[in-house]
Amino acid sequence: MGSRSFFVEPGSIQGDRAVLRGQVAHQLNHVLRLAEGDVIELLDNSGTLYLARILECAREEVVARVEERREPAAEPRTRLTLYQALLKGDKMETVLQKGTEIGVTRFVPVLGERSVSRPGAGELERKLPRWRVIIREAAEQSGRATLPEVGPLASLEEACRQAAAAAALSFMAWEEEEMSFGLGRLVREARRTREGRGEAGPVAVSVLVGPEGGFSAREAGIARSAGVRLASLGPRILRAETAAVVAATVVMEAMGEMGD
Repeated sequence: MGSRSFFVEPGSIQGDRAVLRGQVAHQLNHVLRLAEGDVIELLDNSGTLYLARILECAREEVVARVEERREPAAEPRTRLTLYQALLKGDKMETVLQKGTEIGVTRFVPVLGERSVSRPGAGELERKLPRWRVIIREAAEQSGRATLPEVGPLASLEEACRQAAAAAALSFMAWEEEEMSFGLGRLVREARRTREGRGEAGPVAVSVLVGPEGGFSAREAGIARSAGVRLASLGPRILRAETAAVVAATVVMEAMGEMGD
């Protein structure tokens, strides 16, 4: 784990000058107790990391000078969208936190047939600020340069259509799929095929992960009809939040994002 990074509001960095207010200034001043001369890493969600040296620490404001601009190595080339069926309690927060650390680009909450958590539109809207805080803190901790997005709630049918249309590779993690169709194997095969064709550039990948009771056979059929491939995560039955973390990790490893 390297130096601490902080996401700042767009416009906080102008040229070589950064003026930080609000929560970031409070954290620098009163939590971390940084002082003039200390070096910090700033991110404005543009994909650039700014190495800055603190010039002034006022009560409500921190002023810093940008000394270097970098492209963070932690930001993955693979554009992974995780379609996660809603989970109860704080399990969804765990998925958002760990998924951000692993490299997920976008999260889409899905209402599955067996979802225990079935919040109304208003309740889900009230969860979003908390979810975004969790994502921001996880992105700062892991050195991400951009904040993963949270898409609107989708039905299983909508999620399958989106996953197949928006990504070059789309998969549903289904515990009843044969182990010969393991997610890692399928992704590696697809990656080798692309490389064999000379296709370069970032790849969009979509993965659907079910709720506590998993996806039903009917839902697996919907995914298959939409062009989403069914894939196994191995012989053991995983908790839903564990399955999400494993699926994201397997995809990123198979795409070479964890180091070849």
